Amino acid sequence: MLSVQRVIVLLGSICLLACGCGQAEEGPPRRIVEGKVEFQGQPLAAGMIRFIPEAPGPVAVARIEQGAYRVENKGGVPLGKHRVEVVSRQPEPELVEAEVLPDQGAAAAISIPAQYNSNTSLSADVEVGDDPQVIDFQLD
Repeated sequence: MLSVQRVIVLLGSICLLACGCGQAEEGPPRRIVEGKVEFQGQPLAAGMIRFIPEAPGPVAVARIEQGAYRVENKGGVPLGKHRVEVVSRQPEPELVEAEVLPDQGAAAAISIPAQYNSNTSLSADVEVGDDPQVIDFQLD
């Protein structure tokens, strides 16, 4: 017959094994990244920013709202060099003034050019650190 002390030690050992004591974090090391995105000198009203690692690894994504973004999901952006994509499609107007009065020169709805998304030239290097890394983007 097992003593109470042995049963407690046995149950404690089983609990430690089941909990995965000292288990390593999943995935690559990360850092929170935040910043501002401007398009043609104005804060980008709404969109998405994606950090795509040069080496195989997870892509980090965040919403852009009123020209600001913050990537903090799963601890942020994996450390290292990344290709950066900014996507934003402005809402299509129901009726643009230029369609009715072409001589008035009203601007049509715009999208972010491919050089900043599908054909991006943007990049970022996420470095080791404790505080959020600030990376701003000025898109022409």
